[in-house]
Amino acid sequence: QPQYQPLPMEEQVVSIFAGVRGHLDGIAVGDVNRFEAQLLDHVRENHADILVSIRDTGALDEGTEQKLEDAISAYAKSFA
Repeated sequence: QPQYQPLPMEEQVVSIFAGVRGHLDGIAVGDVNRFEAQLLDHVRENHADILVSIRDTGALDEGTEQKLEDAISAYAKSFA
């Protein structure tokens, strides 16, 4: 995230989740920022329910975690 422009907490969760779950392992270092930006756009547009759940509960419950895993996996396969 750019300096002095923090992402909302729920978007930070998505970014960190993608990293710690290995979704960035196959991404070239130079493409990580683009991957993150496009992933967040994808989640905002197609999986807003995930963001709402994280924001409203302040947690990543099992159901939301699986939805997020599926959403990131699907997006990662289409990333070019």
